[in-house]
Amino acid sequence: MRTVLLVAGGVLCACAWHANAQDTSTNPAAGMQGSADTSEGPDLAGKSMSGAPAGLSGKSRDEVYQDLLRSQKNGEAARIQELFKGS
Repeated sequence: MRTVLLVAGGVLCACAWHANAQDTSTNPAAGMQGSADTSEGPDLAGKSMSGAPAGLSGKSRDEVYQDLLRSQKNGEAARIQELFKGS
């Protein structure tokens, strides 16, 4: 029984490999755009490491601390803590 499963698995792998193999003698550029060869992607110079615009992430330490105090006073910090307490 184990031999039959191994042979069947091998045949399945061989069929999958054969189905995914590409023929390089045909036109490899079919379906590609002409500008795809020279594309360099988006300009990331104006982005922070998280992907947000760089100008929006410039809070000072004091501003962040004031935001923390404000969220503790209005109960927002407690609601977030209750929401994520199981994680």
